[in-house]
Amino acid sequence: MAEKRWSPYVHVTWIRGLIAGDQHCAWSSWFKSHFQYIKRVGPDGDANWLAQWKAEHAQMVQERAEAWRAGGWTVTVEDQNKFTVKGQSATVGGVADIVAIREDEIRVEDCKTGKRRDSDYFQVVLYVLLLPLVDERFKLGKHVSGIVSYKDGTQREVLADDAARARPVVFGWIMATGSDVEPSRVPSAHECRYCDVAECPDRIEAAPEGGRTGAF
Repeated sequence: MAEKRWSPYVHVTWIRGLIAGDQHCAWSSWFKSHFQYIKRVGPDGDANWLAQWKAEHAQMVQERAEAWRAGGWTVTVEDQNKFTVKGQSATVGGVADIVAIREDEIRVEDCKTGKRRDSDYFQVVLYVLLLPLVDERFKLGKHVSGIVSYKDGTQREVLADDAARARPVVFGWIMATGSDVEPSRVPSAHECRYCDVAECPDRIEAAPEGGRTGAF
């Protein structure tokens, strides 16, 4: 059974899809933020798949970090970049894959081994907005921007001005997710398939491969 948290905690990955419009069920993120919950194993949750993903992601982060270092940047990776920001509505946490610093510039990078999603972009927007609030390296007047890198070599830039313009929407979702007001559940076969909240009473099980049959 889920246990209520002492105070709301919002992980960056729980709200990136809401900000991007890729996710429509705000209840899932709200529930995770307010409760220590029992996790459901999703379609990609088997041990072999997870081990393969971790290995591919770790290799990609290592390769990208070495590329930054070769260009004269000072680089920190993954757990070195773990952060929490305590706000009035919630504490927000996350882990940026790469932070690269050179002279008066900071670049925050996230590495993705899967297909492109708008939520990837907003995950880095969150890093660009939140890291300067808590990381001393960001408080020296440096220019901060971000980048999403994909396994196929393509990239998507996160410009500082674009991140600043997204700030009201981003912080609005943080406050809404940390709020005591429980949003309505918006179940759908696609989102429920990948949702890891085991205790949702409105879960929709995906139809068998090929869909349902009908009289027509």
